[in-house]
Amino acid sequence: MRPLAPEGKGRLADPVRTWSPRLYRRWAALTFALPFLLLLAVEGVLRLLGWGGYPPFLRVSGQMPTGEEVCLVEPAASKPYFFANPDRPGYAEQTNFLRPKPPGTVRIFLFGESAAKGYPQPRNLAMSTFLEAMLEDCWPGRPVEVINLGTTAVASFPIVYMVKDALAFEPDLFIFYTGNNEFYGTYGTVSLNALGGLPPSVARGLRAVRGLAIVQALGNWLNTGRVENRTLMEEMIGRAVVDTDSPLRAAAARNLRENLTTMLAMAKAAGIPAVVCTTAANESGLAPLGKDDTGSLDAAELAQLDSLLERARAQGSPTQALTAAQAAVQLAPRHALAHYLLGRAWLAQGARTEAREAFLAARDLDTMPWRPTAATEQAIREAAANSGAILCDVAEAFRAASPEGAAGWALVDDHVHLSVQGQARAAKAMVEAMSELTPPLQVEPGTAAGLPDWTSYAQRLGTNDYDAYRVNHTLRVLFGLSFMRRNNADALARVEAACQAAERRMSPSVLQEARRWQTMKPHAG
Repeated sequence: MRPLAPEGKGRLADPVRTWSPRLYRRWAALTFALPFLLLLAVEGVLRLLGWGGYPPFLRVSGQMPTGEEVCLVEPAASKPYFFANPDRPGYAEQTNFLRPKPPGTVRIFLFGESAAKGYPQPRNLAMSTFLEAMLEDCWPGRPVEVINLGTTAVASFPIVYMVKDALAFEPDLFIFYTGNNEFYGTYGTVSLNALGGLPPSVARGLRAVRGLAIVQALGNWLNTGRVENRTLMEEMIGRAVVDTDSPLRAAAARNLRENLTTMLAMAKAAGIPAVVCTTAANESGLAPLGKDDTGSLDAAELAQLDSLLERARAQGSPTQALTAAQAAVQLAPRHALAHYLLGRAWLAQGARTEAREAFLAARDLDTMPWRPTAATEQAIREAAANSGAILCDVAEAFRAASPEGAAGWALVDDHVHLSVQGQARAAKAMVEAMSELTPPLQVEPGTAAGLPDWTSYAQRLGTNDYDAYRVNHTLRVLFGLSFMRRNNADALARVEAACQAAERRMSPSVLQEARRWQTMKPHAG
């Protein structure tokens, strides 16, 4: 069709030229690609400005005059994984070491979460420090380095990348103490909410997306000015209730098993032996944290249950408490607190086996699973067995050492973080497991039994009243959280009394400094 000539003209204008199909395809492709090219350009600029990617968990920081490289554990490396709470990411403690390692040195890497890190104890009283001291006693004159990569609030997925980094730094042995954060923690199933039940490949895809400079810069911009006064535990809660039949529970066990299997395969391919630990939890001392499952009960049954629980709590008659707790469990079989009170009632009767069974049932039925469950514990055992790794059964060692039949306050300070005695007992279990290694890493069988008492190691490593006060205040903050306090007011009272007793012993100037320290931003892991 020809356009009309301009007004006043008698001739027609030149015909409009049309694009060839080839030219049109090029134009369409360029139009489609232009937004991506712009994003690519922005990504490149942001990369030049330092955004994007993931820092290595271990890196070279300098060189000694003698030529050795000074290497360190990088605390900031875990920050990109904490996209949901970038204002307060978890971290590992910075540790320095040399490459090549000094002649004759045994270098051990310990992987895990905050419990492996040693929280809430100071570094000198962490399980890695106890392990180093014990091994030096087992191998007189032989230098030992235990490099702790325990990182606050991570699930097992980010640890895969720590293992990959550690392979380049002359390891002799890998020890895994992981499995506490498969529900709540970065890449934990509950913290991820809707994504938590999806297979591990989704976590790898999410990690790739979160590694983009554009995504990281945008996340930082969106969180600019955000002020939080919550502990890291509070920030990690994706949902408050995880039912016992929730698919997130099966997903947590599956993820832990698959991630551990991946890590053990990497170690095996590199010729690095591995020890895999089950993780301990406070089973007999800590009451369940979540809201109990009473959905199937009517109003009359709920009233009956409340009456039974009140009688089960009573300290007057152990027999009546046991009868009431048994009736409560029969009325509400999935009620975690009822099982916990049944454990206490059995314990009062001296029935250690029955108490253990009830305490472990309460742990597994807890709808806020901050503690490892039977399924996640079994996932650790399966990963170790399937990979040919040595199993260090810390969880069972703690139960065997506890008069309650299940681990309690003597070994665990809160839900999963170990007391000073617990740190030493976990380290000793690792030494015992190392008797199954082959030389030169084998600890002579029976040697661990002759090691000094844990109190001797604690004194040698520098235990003191001020660190104890810091730990108790940290626990005071933790047990002050509403979901921790709900069923565990006695735990809060315990650490509150310990703090007050320590404060009474302080001089006015020291007490003033302690008060100032308490106003710092919380980071209860």
